[in-house]
Amino acid sequence: MTFRPKRRELLVGAGAASLGGLAGCLSDVPGFESEVGAADSVGGTDRTLRLGIMSPLSGELESFGETTRDAALLPIEQFEDEVSLDIDYTVVDTETAPSAGVQSAAALVDDGYPMVNGPLASDVTLQATQQMLIPYRVVNCSPGATSPTITSVNDAGLVFRTALSDSLQALVLAEQAVTDLGTERAAVLYVDNDYGWQLTQAFSQAFETDHGATVTAEVPVTEGADSYDNVIETAMADNPELLIVVGYPDTGEQLFDDLAATGARDDVEVLVTEGMQAGALHESTDSSLDGIRGTAPIASGPGYETFSEQYESAYGESPGLFTAHAYDATAALLLANAYAGQNEGTAIRNAMQAVTYSPGTTITPENLDEGLELAAQGENVAYEGASSSVTFDQHGDVRGSSFSYWEFDESADGGITELDRVSV
Repeated sequence: MTFRPKRRELLVGAGAASLGGLAGCLSDVPGFESEVGAADSVGGTDRTLRLGIMSPLSGELESFGETTRDAALLPIEQFEDEVSLDIDYTVVDTETAPSAGVQSAAALVDDGYPMVNGPLASDVTLQATQQMLIPYRVVNCSPGATSPTITSVNDAGLVFRTALSDSLQALVLAEQAVTDLGTERAAVLYVDNDYGWQLTQAFSQAFETDHGATVTAEVPVTEGADSYDNVIETAMADNPELLIVVGYPDTGEQLFDDLAATGARDDVEVLVTEGMQAGALHESTDSSLDGIRGTAPIASGPGYETFSEQYESAYGESPGLFTAHAYDATAALLLANAYAGQNEGTAIRNAMQAVTYSPGTTITPENLDEGLELAAQGENVAYEGASSSVTFDQHGDVRGSSFSYWEFDESADGGITELDRVSV
């Protein structure tokens, strides 16, 4: 059979008109014994796998959304002529907004997609999964949702992520703050959503409990403000030695300029998280970012080198933050669908760990086409990915973690220099 992937990119508004078809109380939602929609004939290679991709193609995370979307599509596009399975997929824009994410998820559910790569942002993931994907028994695997809250969501086993929980990044932040920057008093400016709040709480606990240090202030930041002078003044009131900034690039543009203009940058060290890891910030700020350091999860899976070569060949640039995680999310979902033999969320859910953990033929980005064929034939496969070995625990979180400790450096290629790698 010729491989003819079906590619459609939808705006959120395109799904809004069909929401009426999803209206009703939760008692009308299909249960585990029921199928979300009409399934293909079960099993075999002569069938179509159906995948939705939820990516922030606009909003605060637009710069990450386009690259993670490309990485999510790569497993489909790279084996266009190599497999006997068809793949029908749709890309929807979550706009980095929970409300848009819910509408995007509704559009995918309404179209009968049984599995989703995404969303990327934590707060979007929480709302989209709890309001739409979980009730309608759609499996999702997020490449970038890092909030610890996701671990404890009552998800019926349907929520997975290839991204690492921020409960782990918080440990690295606290360790570097104390051992590398030599600070014992820190204030936190955090974007006012679940990602910012949860990472701040996890950092504060690690900083104070594990290191005996002091958090002097935790100050929420509104995205897209014209000035951050007031929140900076609040954060600096008790004379911290370090300022932790948890947020996104668009917020960072104004925030870093205000830090320089108020003189606060001269009084404290600044340490940021992965949401700010964008070399392009050098070009969008008036002040120098050189010397500002940060932490970010890194891809260190056995298949990373192959993935990196494939990504560069396909898109003409090096892979970025969460791209390997996006690739792995698609790969795991496709393998699970092929193994399940049907486009039904519960069956795919049950196959996710089977294709990433059980004994079987080792599959990596190098031989994913072989893995899809074997899985479709009911053979055991064990996927080892680009971001990690992709072994999911009972909560759908991946095991094992590595982080990059980096700094902004305008003279470096891409505007970022890696200083160290830390395992937790």
